[in-house]
Amino acid sequence: MPASRTLIASLICATAALGAAGCSDEDSSDQPFEGKSADRVAAEAVAATRDATSLRMAGKVAADGRPLTVDYHVDTRKNCTGTMVADQASAQIIHAGQVTYVKGDKGFWASAAKNAAGGRKDTRALAGRWVKVPVGDASTTGLCDKQGFLADMDSDKSERKGMTKGDATTVDGKKAIPLTKKKGGGETITMFVAAEGKPYILKLVQSGGKNAGTVVFSDYGKPVHATPPPANQVIDGTRGGQTS
Repeated sequence: MPASRTLIASLICATAALGAAGCSDEDSSDQPFEGKSADRVAAEAVAATRDATSLRMAGKVAADGRPLTVDYHVDTRKNCTGTMVADQASAQIIHAGQVTYVKGDKGFWASAAKNAAGGRKDTRALAGRWVKVPVGDASTTGLCDKQGFLADMDSDKSERKGMTKGDATTVDGKKAIPLTKKKGGGETITMFVAAEGKPYILKLVQSGGKNAGTVVFSDYGKPVHATPPPANQVIDGTRGGQTS
């Protein structure tokens, strides 16, 4: 699987139960969201996060046993800037307008080339260079699709059962309420929801299992400054590797 596809898979796996909530416990009088069950709080958090014009997702996750550090700032118009670092691969991503640019190291392009139609590319030529990626390229599809990503989080309605609310806490200085669910195989998922202002998701933690990790959500509503790289620094992958 290409490194960038692995990134998306890991984030989706780590957040697949984001919409998972559904016990009927009630808040005590000193808790945020008084009178609301965990499922209602989670539903409001998913809706608020989905409707945000932009957000940042950053953290450490895993897929198929591979650790990944990710940091993406995306908006509803698919503008995006971000980085990903795996054990033997790393890349920067810019999506501006309708174009995706990738600056990966040799490990990234070697991984992407394994599943590329037409065989392996010259990873030495691409490494460290900005590459304009063809529209629909399998190695980058979905990287900057905020709405698609959040849809994946909330795709399994059967997961909306079994979460409970914990005591109020803080995430990066913001008051939050944790929603926790224990799953099979020793997995525990905790979603932290902002208790003041809009009920945005602030953090998701998954412990145990193969996809343990933490993703922090921040910078809600902040502009995404996605500026294309200088043309003389770009290899145009849509034209067989010519320099723009």
